[in-house]
Amino acid sequence: MVLVPGAGPWVLLGSVVTDALLPLSAPMVRSCGTCTACLPACPTGALGAPGVLDARLCLARWAQAPGWVPRELRALMGDRLYGCDDCLDACPPGDRVLRRVSREAGRVDVVALLGEDDGTLRERFSRFYVPRNEMRYLRRNALVVLGNSGDRAMVGVVARFAGDADAMLRGHAAWALGRLGGGEAVATLTVLRTDPDTAVAEEAAVALAGTLD
Repeated sequence: MVLVPGAGPWVLLGSVVTDALLPLSAPMVRSCGTCTACLPACPTGALGAPGVLDARLCLARWAQAPGWVPRELRALMGDRLYGCDDCLDACPPGDRVLRRVSREAGRVDVVALLGEDDGTLRERFSRFYVPRNEMRYLRRNALVVLGNSGDRAMVGVVARFAGDADAMLRGHAAWALGRLGGGEAVATLTVLRTDPDTAVAEEAAVALAGTLD
C-alpha cells in the first residue's frame, strides 16, 4: 500500500519501459506515522507488521492469481469475486477519495456470471486483470463466493460444474458443495470422490467428510 498525495492509498501502480533520457527527481517519502488501522482490517492477517505484507495470505493476490485458491483461504474470501481492499478501506488518508465516489459499484450477480460465455465475460469485465485472460478464474472465484453464501438453493448452480471439463472448476465446485451441504450436494460429492483427477477427488473427499460431521 502506497500513500499518494490527494489519493491516499487508492492508486494503481504501473510502469513504462523506455530508453528515453528522463530527468531524475527526488523520491517521494510518505509515512503512516503511528497509524496501524490497516493491520487489524486484514481478514487473513497478511499485514503482520507496519510495512510488511505476506502475499501468501493476501486475498486480492489469490483472487487474481492462476491456479487453485488455497483451501484454508477460501472461506475467508467471503463474497469477494475480485480483489479485497479491506486495508484500503481502513486507511484514513483515503477517506476523502471515498467520499467523492458518487455511484454504487462492486456488486456482481455471480449466478448470472456462471452462465455467461467467455466472450461475454471478457467484454463485461474488461477492466479486471484475469490471469492470461482466461475466464475460468472468474468462474473459480464465483464458485468460492457461492460456497460462502450459505444459500443451499445454490447447490444446483454449483453442481453443474461438478461435470465441467476443467479440473480446477470441479475441485472448487466440490469445496463449495461441502460448504453448502444437503442431499444433492452429498450425492454429487460421492461421484466426485472417484474423479480421475486426484486433486478433485481429494477436494471431494474432504468436502464430503465435512458434510457428514
